[in-house]
Amino acid sequence: MRPLAVAVAALLLAAPALARKPRRDPDRSQAAAQLATFSSPSGGSYQFSPAGRASVASGATLVSVANEHHVPTNGWFPLRVSVDNTAGPTQRLTLTYRSSGRTTAEVTRVVELVEGERRTVTLPVSSQQLYGQLRAQSPVIGSQAAGLSFKTDASSCVVLALGTADAFEAFVGQKPNNNDDDVRVKVVTMAPDEAPTELAAYLGFSAVALVDPRGLDALSEAQRAALEGWVATGGSLALGALPAARAQLPLLPGERRPVNRYGLGHVSEVRQGADWGKVPVSQLPVEPQHPEQRSAVLRKRSYVTDDETTRALLPQATVPVGRFLFIITLFTLVIGPGSALLARRRGTALLLATIPLTALVTSALMFGSSVLLEGLRVHVATSGFTLLDREGHRAITVGLSAWYANLAPRGVALDGATALIGANTTGYGRGDQLVSVEWRDGARLGADFVPPRVYREWGVVSVSPSRARLLARRQGDGVVLQNALGVALETAWVQLEGELYVVSDVRDGGEATMRLAAFVDPKSLELPGASRFTPTVLEPLVLRALDDGEFLARVKGRGFVPTGGVDVELHDATHVVRGEVEP
Repeated sequence: MRPLAVAVAALLLAAPALARKPRRDPDRSQAAAQLATFSSPSGGSYQFSPAGRASVASGATLVSVANEHHVPTNGWFPLRVSVDNTAGPTQRLTLTYRSSGRTTAEVTRVVELVEGERRTVTLPVSSQQLYGQLRAQSPVIGSQAAGLSFKTDASSCVVLALGTADAFEAFVGQKPNNNDDDVRVKVVTMAPDEAPTELAAYLGFSAVALVDPRGLDALSEAQRAALEGWVATGGSLALGALPAARAQLPLLPGERRPVNRYGLGHVSEVRQGADWGKVPVSQLPVEPQHPEQRSAVLRKRSYVTDDETTRALLPQATVPVGRFLFIITLFTLVIGPGSALLARRRGTALLLATIPLTALVTSALMFGSSVLLEGLRVHVATSGFTLLDREGHRAITVGLSAWYANLAPRGVALDGATALIGANTTGYGRGDQLVSVEWRDGARLGADFVPPRVYREWGVVSVSPSRARLLARRQGDGVVLQNALGVALETAWVQLEGELYVVSDVRDGGEATMRLAAFVDPKSLELPGASRFTPTVLEPLVLRALDDGEFLARVKGRGFVPTGGVDVELHDATHVVRGEVEP
């Protein structure tokens, strides 16, 4: 059964629960998602991933990098570069990682070094870049480089432990099993002061275990923000003790348990290893389609012409067969019978000019029709699920964006709290879907983000400031809803004082009187490309019963999925939003 069918069936089963006043029951909520835990794949057994260190540069400034350890199968991982400038002067050091093969995609970070400074720099790198070369360049050391390699295994869970190996061993309460190749849980250790400051660097890990005795206090404010953003968008964080200060993890529920829902992810408390097996395994929340995935599926299932699982989300991605066939037919008639007729009347020598001219005109017609009908703008379709954090004034979004452009966009910029998820390219012929990134106050993406005339899908996770909200107030015997989401409201359900209300078609800034509803209609919450999202996204946002004061809405418009500041032609934008209404 396709993922979309499973999701719709689950929604239909959940409709009666959504219609009545719900009770808070985190255990029932988590069971609905059927979360995998670390006791599921291997009974809690684990092994440390052996890591090496490569020397990149020597001289007045020493540069080395950790390599040869396990990384997630898809997503990102932090490339950790140690810089020792104790003998060097103040300088600007450029670090560039380029994967092996024909790709030109590069990951770059510029580091300002002070005389005598020692520090560790992290570069979020795509998990597809398993083999490559790191180059360090500055006026002091010139240009030096070293080859790197990393390991991945689709059947393994990769855990990032912030702390020492001994601390992790004490944390889980058992020794590692480093001699068995079948152990699926691979643990990569990292000092807390080396923790990344970009959300993307965590995206793909099965869990992060903060095993340092200081807990979240071992991290800087920027490091905590990146880690918290990853958990809120679907990550799994394990701590020895939940923080007393709510400000460090503001989405924690008032009634805390060993495993707590946190936005779209989970925060677990592991005391002396007793609860390690209950820690949920994090998954990437959205799986974009690879450009070759549709044709591969159709080749295997020859009876299928098109379905929601393989359908492109932009019409520009479909080859205009009818238009091109018409132009090619005209070309054939002109170049065949037309040339023969011209040769009889004017002589064959004239064909030396007319045949190339006909081919040139045909090419111009095909290119011109594309420009006229598709334009030179970037075409985008977005869909996504958003959880509004009312107290923190944030929008926590898991989205999908489809891109197509005759000319590649430039100036794509994402902040550090936004991360991309590329298609899993395993098994599809062209190889990686890689993009050049300069890490500078977030990510600055190159033109390979969307190559010309190539359909590309990107998953997006984002935690962004937002004042979007819905306001509900009693007026007489009814309830009036005001739309302040910043987009047009198609349908919204609100749970108030044990009653479920619904309203439809409210413009941004408009008001409407709600009416009583029997249940939430699951068909009204379907999104284009819904099969790309994992079920763990649907459970906290759609399947979970509405608490008193909560709303669930489908909206239409630019919404909450970032497009990197690119001026786009929006083909379609549909989103599901959940949050609390304001009085």
